[in-house]
Amino acid sequence: MPRTRLMRWLARLPMSTRLPLAVVAVVLVTALGTTQIALQGLQRQVERQIERTGQVYLDGLAAALLPPVIGHDQAGIERALDEALRMHQGLVDRRLFLLDAGGLPIARADRAGLPQIPLPAAVGQQARGDLIDTDDGSYWVWRPLSDDRMVAGGRPGALTVVANLDVADYVTERRQLWWRLAGFNLGLGLLCAFLGLLLLRRLQRPLDTLTRHLQQAGEAGPAPVPENLIPEADRETSRLLQAYNRMAGAARERETLITRMAEQEREAVLGRMVATLAHEVRNPLAGVRTAVDTLRKFGERPDTRAEAIDFMERGLRVLGGVVDATLAMHRPSDGRSFGPQDLADLQRLLEPQAQQAQVALALESGLSQTVPLAGGEVRQVLLNLVLNAIKASAPGSRVTLRCEPMATHLRLEVIDQGPGLPGPLATSLEQGQVHEQTPGLGVAVVVRLVQQLQGRVAVDAHSGQGTRIALELPYATPDPADTSPA
Repeated sequence: MPRTRLMRWLARLPMSTRLPLAVVAVVLVTALGTTQIALQGLQRQVERQIERTGQVYLDGLAAALLPPVIGHDQAGIERALDEALRMHQGLVDRRLFLLDAGGLPIARADRAGLPQIPLPAAVGQQARGDLIDTDDGSYWVWRPLSDDRMVAGGRPGALTVVANLDVADYVTERRQLWWRLAGFNLGLGLLCAFLGLLLLRRLQRPLDTLTRHLQQAGEAGPAPVPENLIPEADRETSRLLQAYNRMAGAARERETLITRMAEQEREAVLGRMVATLAHEVRNPLAGVRTAVDTLRKFGERPDTRAEAIDFMERGLRVLGGVVDATLAMHRPSDGRSFGPQDLADLQRLLEPQAQQAQVALALESGLSQTVPLAGGEVRQVLLNLVLNAIKASAPGSRVTLRCEPMATHLRLEVIDQGPGLPGPLATSLEQGQVHEQTPGLGVAVVVRLVQQLQGRVAVDAHSGQGTRIALELPYATPDPADTSPA
């Protein structure tokens, strides 16, 4: 669990902090590891030196013990051990033993003032060996005492000579050396870590500069690095920051271009909307003017007057629908139905335009009752398509508007005998997309209204043989909220 908390704490630190900490940790671990390796190697060398010294000491002690041992002189053996204790100019010995074949002391000598302690257990388990007792700072060494003269003198059993030497100074010095080396390496490691931290922070400075300027990026794009912060002496850093400045400049230019294009697009959309509004309003106004002329000429006839007034009222409703559809392009439909009266109004509205162009306008309708379609939108679509067909037709030709109700949709067809609808216009109508290169003010309105009606358009156009535009408009499904009981 502590390790998990440590990892979470490190994960919350920024990269600019975690990386220097990792460098410091690596340097310290390396320093401590090299210290341990050096100390272990030094300790092995000193232990081998002590072992060789102990063997040399046992050589001299064995030479002193052999004469009394061969002569079975117990007093001589004890004198030899005592004399060895008195000679300690170079190496201080604490205790000396001569053991029989069973490991029992034949003779021993202890330096004055030292307590008598038992032999280490390893002496009885191994024929020869050595060990360092770090508790009291002494060194035990032992090996068999054997010579051909001992067998001739009646000593066939193997004897063992044991020496306990004083190495307290070595133990103390080794401990002090370990602390000195550890302190030196720790200080050196901290110094190296500090220098590495400074170097790493210097190397991270370009990244910090980039990060700071990227964080300051707003709507205008990333902020460029000032020229006074770009080091000219460091070529790699200079190239990096200059490349970032070029990228920032390109991003700002792109944002400026996008903003300018968006403004131009808004102005273009506004212009198209105004032009479309004028285009769509002009046609119903022509019908209203026709009704006004009719009233002026035949206003004394009640039936003609009533018909003209009804036509004017419907025309005004069409004008209101045009304005609402143009200014509120995404407003949902008002839910009106489309019926035979709408077709009659369209024929009455378009007839003056057809007569002026000397084009015959024919209405072929199988619609006997209203269908659930947005009447205003359908009237606008047909008005634009038939007007375009009249304009494209030559004098003396014919434009036909067909209407056929199906089980799930209303099928409408506008047929003319003109030169054929241009390819961009046909593509725009079929794909439901208006391109900038597409001429005609009414195409955008038709495309948008057909999309609102969720309809489909098919265009069959042949050069010099006329155009057939077929629309399939699915019936509107009633809103469950409107049909639910109150």
